[in-house]
Amino acid sequence: MYDMTVLYAEDDAQSRKNYAFVLEEYFSEVYLAEDGREALALYREKKPDILLLDISMPFIDGLEVAKTVRETNKEIPIIMLTAHSEKDMLLRAMDLKLEKYLLKPISEAKLHEIMQKVLSEHTDKNVICLREKLLWDKNNSHLSYDAQEIRLTKKEHKLIMLLLHSLGEYFMHDTLIINVWDDQLPDDSHDNKLHQLVYRLNKKINEVTHSDTQLIENSYTLGYRIKCDH
Repeated sequence: MYDMTVLYAEDDAQSRKNYAFVLEEYFSEVYLAEDGREALALYREKKPDILLLDISMPFIDGLEVAKTVRETNKEIPIIMLTAHSEKDMLLRAMDLKLEKYLLKPISEAKLHEIMQKVLSEHTDKNVICLREKLLWDKNNSHLSYDAQEIRLTKKEHKLIMLLLHSLGEYFMHDTLIINVWDDQLPDDSHDNKLHQLVYRLNKKINEVTHSDTQLIENSYTLGYRIKCDH
């Protein structure tokens, strides 16, 4: 499962139920809409990572939903479901930067294949894998393990953001202190404060991930860095 969300809009109740069952294997949240109007309302409320839209829906069709979304979001992957008789409608979609067109009916095997490919491509761009199931989402600036968010304090968040700026490279103690405690004048106590901050953050992550390996490692001469498994 990926720490990502999908909005699936489909007016056929049985198809919606069947495909949602597959999507739940890949996404932390699956938002379901039965028409285009509901799809747009859910998109604005939930801000999903990916859209899966049927073309033929009541009130507003899938292409109009995609067109409205593209007015403010040029990057979100949009997958369109279409029937044989609707191929002519795809001419309207030339400027919508759609990720894929899926011809209905779609087998579960095909849906699995498409989701794995799209999610892999999307994750490469927007999510940093620090170790197995431990992910940093660049879009939302949060850390998660197995699709569950790891809540960070403000200083923990600042520290991780700095270390991720050049992943795998060491940052000197003074650089980290100046940026993490940017509301204070550094003094002799801040070396210990940094040490304790790193200790607590490593402990928090290890408790969640059930690991003994520290994510943030320290070199006396070089400073601190995030050590990835890859």
